[in-house]
Amino acid sequence: MKSVYKQAVVALAVLVALNAHAAAPVSDLGGDSGGGVVLSGNNGAIVPTGSLEDRVALLERTLNARLRLQAELQQQVDSLQGEVSELRGQLEQQTYQMEQSQERQRQLYQELDKVASSQQAAPAAAASAAAATPAAAANYSTNQDENQAYDAAVNMVLKEKNYDKAIPAFQGFIKQYPNSGYVPNAHYWLGQLLFNKGDRAGASAQFSTVANKYSKSPKRADALLKLGMLAQLDGKKAEAKSFYEQVIKGYPNTSPAQLAKQSLAKL
Repeated sequence: MKSVYKQAVVALAVLVALNAHAAAPVSDLGGDSGGGVVLSGNNGAIVPTGSLEDRVALLERTLNARLRLQAELQQQVDSLQGEVSELRGQLEQQTYQMEQSQERQRQLYQELDKVASSQQAAPAAAASAAAATPAAAANYSTNQDENQAYDAAVNMVLKEKNYDKAIPAFQGFIKQYPNSGYVPNAHYWLGQLLFNKGDRAGASAQFSTVANKYSKSPKRADALLKLGMLAQLDGKKAEAKSFYEQVIKGYPNTSPAQLAKQSLAKL
């Protein structure tokens, strides 16, 4: 792009120089007409000699040649300006797309952090139950296995960044521990991971499960928000509006509600 700007500046400088010296013809650009040019005066100005008609003809040809040159230079300047405008438009479009991608990633990582922080109290509660009776100890062992399985799936996302491997890990967790308190979160994780892979239908199914089956889950508001975003991406404005309004009405003064208001304003 710097090269294009440099060419435009050079062309404009030449055009200005030609306009400034248009009154001093240099040579007969139209051929030999019987007249000539000589240097005269103290300032070295070039003045045509010969008959009046010859001098007029020489000046006309010189002026016409310069007009043609100016027109060509103006066309080049216009062309360069058009190229600069086109490049600027492409740059703005790429910048917008990059900002949108960064915003989606930011939202994903925020959700990951929320889920990770919600796990911290579980091991302490399980250890307390294990100290009561042998039956409680057996239950603790089961809970420990459950926690380890869930943590392993989460770590595939947070630590290993192995998103493709995390998908079957969460699916396996849901199948093995269908009554676990982590199941709603596992569905939400799957929705996020499938959305990032471009599987909107699969993501929508997972978010719908959270929203419809687990009404008391802390992830329900986020799931409804994501369903609205997916509907908006698919051009279903009425459906998106409905999801956003559910978030705003059902979960006021929350982060998902604020995001829902912003998205609703853009519909």
